[in-house]
Amino acid sequence: MAQTFETVGRNKRNGAARDAVRARANDVMEDFTELRKDVGKLADAASKAARDEVKHTGVRLQKMRGSMSTRASESVAYVGDKVREHPGASVGIAAGAGLLLGLILTGRRR
Repeated sequence: MAQTFETVGRNKRNGAARDAVRARANDVMEDFTELRKDVGKLADAASKAARDEVKHTGVRLQKMRGSMSTRASESVAYVGDKVREHPGASVGIAAGAGLLLGLILTGRRR
Protein backbone atom coordinates (compact mmCIF):
# COMPACT_ATOMS: atom_id res chain seq x y z
CA MET A 1 0.00 0.00 0.00
CA ALA A 2 2.93 2.31 0.66
CA GLN A 3 3.95 1.75 -2.92
CA THR A 4 0.55 2.87 -4.18
CA PHE A 5 0.74 6.18 -2.29
CA GLU A 6 4.28 6.65 -3.57
CA THR A 7 3.18 6.04 -7.19
CA VAL A 8 0.23 8.41 -6.85
CA GLY A 9 2.52 11.11 -5.41
CA ARG A 10 5.04 10.62 -8.22
CA ASN A 11 2.28 10.82 -10.87
CA LYS A 12 1.02 14.07 -9.36
CA ARG A 13 4.53 15.54 -9.41
CA ASN A 14 5.07 14.37 -13.00
CA GLY A 15 1.73 15.83 -14.04
CA ALA A 16 2.58 19.15 -12.43
CA ALA A 17 5.99 19.16 -14.11
CA ARG A 18 4.40 18.35 -17.46
CA ASP A 19 1.92 21.18 -17.02
CA ALA A 20 4.73 23.56 -16.14
CA VAL A 21 6.72 22.49 -19.24
CA ARG A 22 3.64 22.93 -21.44
CA ALA A 23 2.97 26.35 -19.97
CA ARG A 24 6.58 27.39 -20.53
CA ALA A 25 6.49 25.99 -24.11
CA ASN A 26 3.34 28.03 -24.77
CA ASP A 27 5.06 31.13 -23.38
CA VAL A 28 8.05 30.54 -25.66
CA MET A 29 5.79 30.06 -28.70
CA GLU A 30 3.98 33.31 -27.88
CA ASP A 31 7.34 35.06 -27.57
CA PHE A 32 8.38 33.72 -31.00
CA THR A 33 5.12 34.92 -32.49
CA GLU A 34 5.69 38.41 -31.09
CA LEU A 35 9.29 38.34 -32.27
CA ARG A 36 8.20 37.38 -35.78
CA LYS A 37 5.72 40.28 -35.83
CA ASP A 38 8.42 42.69 -34.62
CA VAL A 39 10.91 41.47 -37.21
CA GLY A 40 8.25 41.92 -39.90
CA LYS A 41 7.61 45.49 -38.76
CA LEU A 42 11.35 46.18 -38.71
CA ALA A 43 11.77 44.78 -42.22
CA ASP A 44 8.89 46.94 -43.48
CA ALA A 45 10.39 50.04 -41.88
CA ALA A 46 13.83 49.30 -43.35
CA SER A 47 12.30 48.73 -46.78
CA LYS A 48 10.40 52.02 -46.62
CA ALA A 49 13.53 53.87 -45.50
CA ALA A 50 15.51 52.36 -48.37
CA ARG A 51 12.82 53.31 -50.92
CA ASP A 52 12.73 56.87 -49.57
CA GLU A 53 16.52 57.13 -49.76
CA VAL A 54 16.57 55.83 -53.34
CA LYS A 55 13.87 58.32 -54.32
CA HIS A 56 15.78 61.18 -52.65
CA THR A 57 19.02 60.14 -54.33
CA GLY A 58 17.26 60.00 -57.71
CA VAL A 59 16.03 63.57 -57.27
CA ARG A 60 19.52 64.72 -56.33
CA LEU A 61 21.02 62.96 -59.36
CA GLN A 62 18.46 64.59 -61.67
CA LYS A 63 19.38 68.01 -60.29
CA MET A 64 23.10 67.27 -60.70
CA ARG A 65 22.54 66.03 -64.26
CA GLY A 66 20.68 69.21 -65.15
CA SER A 67 23.40 71.36 -63.60
CA MET A 68 26.20 69.47 -65.35
CA SER A 69 24.37 69.58 -68.66
CA THR A 70 23.94 73.34 -68.35
CA ARG A 71 27.59 73.82 -67.43
CA ALA A 72 28.75 71.65 -70.33
CA SER A 73 26.60 73.59 -72.79
CA GLU A 74 27.96 76.86 -71.46
CA SER A 75 31.54 75.56 -71.75
CA VAL A 76 31.00 74.42 -75.34
CA ALA A 77 29.54 77.83 -76.23
CA TYR A 78 32.48 79.60 -74.55
CA VAL A 79 35.08 77.51 -76.38
CA GLY A 80 33.22 78.03 -79.67
CA ASP A 81 33.25 81.79 -79.14
CA LYS A 82 36.99 81.80 -78.35
CA VAL A 83 37.79 79.69 -81.43
CA ARG A 84 35.87 82.16 -83.62
CA GLU A 85 37.67 85.11 -82.01
CA HIS A 86 41.18 83.59 -82.36
CA PRO A 87 41.23 80.98 -85.15
CA GLY A 88 45.02 80.99 -85.57
CA ALA A 89 45.69 80.43 -81.88
CA SER A 90 43.08 77.65 -81.84
CA VAL A 91 44.82 75.81 -84.68
CA GLY A 92 48.19 76.22 -82.93
CA ILE A 93 46.84 74.93 -79.64
CA ALA A 94 45.18 71.96 -81.34
CA ALA A 95 48.42 71.11 -83.20
CA GLY A 96 50.48 71.40 -80.02
CA ALA A 97 48.06 69.20 -78.08
CA GLY A 98 48.09 66.62 -80.88
CA LEU A 99 51.90 66.60 -80.99
CA LEU A 100 52.15 66.27 -77.21
CA LEU A 101 49.60 63.45 -77.15
CA GLY A 102 51.45 61.70 -79.99
CA LEU A 103 54.76 61.90 -78.11
CA ILE A 104 53.21 60.57 -74.92
CA LEU A 105 51.54 57.63 -76.69
CA THR A 106 54.66 56.82 -78.74
CA GLY A 107 56.86 56.97 -75.66
CA ARG A 108 54.74 54.36 -73.87
CA ARG A 109 55.07 51.83 -76.66
CA ARG A 110 58.84 51.61 -76.45
